[in-house]
Amino acid sequence: MDGQRLSREGLSRRSFLAGDISEGSQRGASLSSALVTPPFAAYVLGRLGFGPRRGTAFSVQQFNALGATDDARLTAFVDQQLSPTLDSGGHVTDPDVAARLAHENFVTLDKSFDQLWLDHEVNGSLSGQPYTRDWPIREVERAVFVRAFYSRWGLFEQLADFWHNHFNVYGYDRYAAPTFVSWDRDVIRKNALGNFRTMLQKTFEAPAMLYFLDNYINRAPSFNENYAREIIELHTLGSINYLGPDLQQNQVPLIPAGQPGAGWPVGYVDADVYELARSFTGWTFYRGGGSNPNTGLPYLVADQHDIGQKTVLGEFAAANTPYASEHQRFLDRLAYHPGTARHIALKLAKRFLGDDPPESVVAAAALEFWNNRNAPDQIKKTLRVVLLHDGGPGSFRDLGNFGNKTKKPFEAVVSALRAVNVDFTIRRNDSASDGFMDRFRRSGHRPFDWRAPDGFPDHTSYWMGGGAYVHAWRTVDWVLDQNLGTDQTPLAPVLTLTLGEFSTAPADHTPNNLANFWLARAFDWAPNGTTGWRGTELHYQVASFMCRNTDTVTYFGADVGIGNGPAGNTAGIGTDSGPNYWYSRLRGMVDCVLFSPQFMVR
Repeated sequence: MDGQRLSREGLSRRSFLAGDISEGSQRGASLSSALVTPPFAAYVLGRLGFGPRRGTAFSVQQFNALGATDDARLTAFVDQQLSPTLDSGGHVTDPDVAARLAHENFVTLDKSFDQLWLDHEVNGSLSGQPYTRDWPIREVERAVFVRAFYSRWGLFEQLADFWHNHFNVYGYDRYAAPTFVSWDRDVIRKNALGNFRTMLQKTFEAPAMLYFLDNYINRAPSFNENYAREIIELHTLGSINYLGPDLQQNQVPLIPAGQPGAGWPVGYVDADVYELARSFTGWTFYRGGGSNPNTGLPYLVADQHDIGQKTVLGEFAAANTPYASEHQRFLDRLAYHPGTARHIALKLAKRFLGDDPPESVVAAAALEFWNNRNAPDQIKKTLRVVLLHDGGPGSFRDLGNFGNKTKKPFEAVVSALRAVNVDFTIRRNDSASDGFMDRFRRSGHRPFDWRAPDGFPDHTSYWMGGGAYVHAWRTVDWVLDQNLGTDQTPLAPVLTLTLGEFSTAPADHTPNNLANFWLARAFDWAPNGTTGWRGTELHYQVASFMCRNTDTVTYFGADVGIGNGPAGNTAGIGTDSGPNYWYSRLRGMVDCVLFSPQFMVR
């Protein structure tokens, strides 16, 4: 584009982010049709975490050092990520994250369930006292950003998000908010790579789940089916194994001999839901009232429990079966049914491979899940198969998958801020953090803020609407423009990184150079080892943005040093005064990189 000039109505940041070429462009194509296939390392890091970050275990350089071939590197990386460092309590730990979460504004993350209940449920809204009921959820939703920004265990953070959505509860719900630290730490994260049956049991005992799905009001002689239906339809067998409203239990075909679960019903019908709901009658949690303690612990109200005989998916419980035995047998049947194995395998494959994953991968992962149903690392083994099974086209190692998934708003914001090396510990009771969260919530993807029991959608089409990404972009744009403290230190060191790459000499800061540097910085790779991103449509557009000056009719050539051009400001790229506003334009150019179609896909 050397020597070309853009019209006064040339490329704006808004039109760029919409994926359109400006009227002044002589190329006239959509950026979305000009994606550049990344190297295997960058593709993997974008799928199994929140994108590359230079100088960390999630950098292209570190990934490429793991072996001599892509297959060897992928295997080593997956095994590394599936074996994160654990603390004495069996929780995943990372020193960088731990240091940030030790900030004085985090006061609930280390509290036990009992302490959370006492401090934030029993005493969290007392008259004349600070209102603390929602402190736990507010701290967890901020901690999830901190972990995504800085943890070396990116795959684990992706998996924790997967299970939070699989066993979704609304974080600000009545009994979820004050106990959410325990839900996140002890139910989800503690079991994310462990045994599915164990995690299912933990959800079954949590007041957040029992309240969210109305089991606390499930009482005989009638019953409330909400929890029973969702535990079958969402948490275990899934709707893919629902046989419709017309069949009775004795009409359901059985799994043939020689197959996993032989002799069990092949799927479920409405009667299985009703029978399970009867089994769950009376199962609630202590929340005070009368002579009852106020502890949040689960228990059975005996005179509200249906003691009649029941059958769920072929598992029979005679009348007067002790409730604990009855519950365990039915939960066992749900967790160990091969339909559950397939449901979980399919969801994992859709999360990490694409919306239409290969059947060979799903089948292999489902078998691994079922074969290891009693193993303490069942989920870890299953996910390893999902990621390493060579199922041909569409399997994880197929680079042709690139672009078949878009980043959800959370992933888009996190990956963007990682790329610019943001130094920002988002926390409770902090004005900048509150400003960040207020902007991000408008994207519709605030953590733990999905009110339906099915969790945030994980299919690409849902997130393709413009509103979600507009507010994600505005969140990043706000961070790039934000300065904090008495010294007004930028949250995102855009200028520092730029000057560190080149020098303070204005002649080095050409639109071509700046575009090339920031594209390579954001993606942690370049198409050409010598020329970088030059010659690509994306480089052309990013450099064009930097050439354009909205206040004059004179535009810079792509290789003219900023400060040396005919309408230049000799103070250079760090100045932000008229007519050029170079520092603002630099940040705007970085915005364009971070929300380009190339950056927004995985």
